[in-house]
Amino acid sequence: MLRLACAAQATGGMGRRAAARLASLQQLRPLQATAADEQASQQAASKPQYELVVSLADFDLSKSKLRLDAYLAAKLPTASRARLQASIKEGLVVVNGRQQAKASYGVKPGDVICCSVLPPPPLEAAPEALPLEIVYEDAHLLVINKAADMVMHPSPGHYSGTLVNALLHHCQLPAMQLGKGAAAPLSLEGAAAVAAAAEGDGSSCDDSSSGGGGGGGGGGDTQLPAAVEQQQGAAVGSSSFGSASLESSEQSELEEEDEEEGGFQLLPAGTAGTADGTVRPGIVHRLDKGTTGLLVVAKTDAAHLSLAQQFKDRTVSRSYVAITLGVPRPPEGRVATNIGRDLRDRKKMAAFAYGSARGRTAASNYRLLDPLAGGAAALVQWRLETGRTHQIRVHAKHIGHPLFADDTYSSLAAAGSIVGAGKPARSAAAQAAARQLGRPALHAQTLGFVHPATGERLQFEAALPADLEAALAALRAPPFT
Repeated sequence: MLRLACAAQATGGMGRRAAARLASLQQLRPLQATAADEQASQQAASKPQYELVVSLADFDLSKSKLRLDAYLAAKLPTASRARLQASIKEGLVVVNGRQQAKASYGVKPGDVICCSVLPPPPLEAAPEALPLEIVYEDAHLLVINKAADMVMHPSPGHYSGTLVNALLHHCQLPAMQLGKGAAAPLSLEGAAAVAAAAEGDGSSCDDSSSGGGGGGGGGGDTQLPAAVEQQQGAAVGSSSFGSASLESSEQSELEEEDEEEGGFQLLPAGTAGTADGTVRPGIVHRLDKGTTGLLVVAKTDAAHLSLAQQFKDRTVSRSYVAITLGVPRPPEGRVATNIGRDLRDRKKMAAFAYGSARGRTAASNYRLLDPLAGGAAALVQWRLETGRTHQIRVHAKHIGHPLFADDTYSSLAAAGSIVGAGKPARSAAAQAAARQLGRPALHAQTLGFVHPATGERLQFEAALPADLEAALAALRAPPFT
């Protein structure tokens, strides 16, 4: 039978009458529990990680119900809602002495909740034979044209099928697992050295001068690395590793968040001491999952440091093309705001006053290329001065013209309303085109930088992918013409 253990901690200083009422409540409710519930109750109550008491202050009076998973997510911000839901499903949550397996259970004032949270699985980057469109490759770096829907690197919620998985296979590197450590290898070469030292394997990245392939990818706004640190010529910190990403697939849109300082190191698979975080050797800058286009990957630590410094100094040239809802006015402009996590929805980013205490400064320049759908949409070029999470998507929304088919910052209904202009045939065609595209209409079209070894200025351009061309064709065809 569950008892009100750790009462002072659980009740937060409740009075004796309130505590007695809760104890009485517990004594009544377990009478309805099954033998399995009783056993689970005893297991969870023996050494629960958390003991919580629901109070009136936990309720939003504008809502009729407070779900168990939502309550736990608010009380345990270090655990994702998806992991909490899994913990509930696994029988690790007991409410008033009875195992509660429904995440949708509506908690009530006075409910006593004992729970433990499932640990996150270790993050491993394993080589996978995934298609990659390699635009350029030499001994120092690769330039890749990413297709849609490939996440950049393994992170909670995305354990396989990422660009890093594909790169490890392409460079014939072994599986790697994330563990806590000191200096982290920045590049594919550094990761190979760590693996070779630990396993006695001499695998290294292919030094071919050119490459090709087909398909791969994923994309979005580019995020800049954290400040590059050097100590006597050695990389310190994690300009390619960063702190723990958001854990769950429901938060996957933010797994490409701006990097912070970290202390993670790539270790061979099976090494003890894993921790939450990300595994991303060689990644200098990143693209959102749904965005297509160009990015550069470092093979050597020297190349990574040079490229990261170029991003920091804003000497890397990048341009994107996007389809917006409506036509921006004026046809050319600069958007300068701060960008930070949305205060109402932690899965999104939001614009704040430029230079304010919230978020980080972000600046984007746009230029109208072509009005579409009779002036109800537009093809727009964007050039970034900074690289923040979802920067173009947030800035497009900020000026009143969110990206077509971006269901995070807009919706199918908005596409139908704005592009449809009140006409049923147009509205249906706009929604059909957005549904067919199925991702934000954004493509990293050009990328230019100085080669870290030769000093030569390199410039690359990637044609629009087929799905974006199809969306453009749809918005230029009847019933919009």
